[in-house]
Amino acid sequence: MRVDFAFLCDAAAESNGRIHALGIGLEQIGAHSLPAVHPRAVAVIRFAFSRDDAGAREFSVRVRDADGREAIEPVRGEMTLTVADDAAQMRANMVIELQQLTLRAYGPHEVQVRIDGDEVVALRFEVVQVAPPPAPPPAPPPYPQGGGPA
Repeated sequence: MRVDFAFLCDAAAESNGRIHALGIGLEQIGAHSLPAVHPRAVAVIRFAFSRDDAGAREFSVRVRDADGREAIEPVRGEMTLTVADDAAQMRANMVIELQQLTLRAYGPHEVQVRIDGDEVVALRFEVVQVAPPPAPPPAPPPYPQGGGPA
């Protein structure tokens, strides 16, 4: 089995073997203070495989910072690679939603994907410090009693 491509993005879905993705190339997440919670990222991986790879495969996905701290609980599951008799190319897509990433450090982070215990891809992103959003403008003073704009 080999990885054809893999990326992080903001949103993705699979339909009839096709991947539909938004915000491809997620490489930085900005946070003005830590810890920060990033609501969602999606890991997308397409595998090419042979008949020998067919069958049930266990997978796990971990998101860690440079110190090895987990940003979410590891995602674990099983995927089944099936082969059609007339298939010239055998492909499988994984679309994995990573929700509520708790980011505790600025700097490099990694999404590690394992199949049957073997690491097949590591997707990297950086958490960078950004300025806090500006404060809202002050409210206008109230109108005098009984008055309105002139």
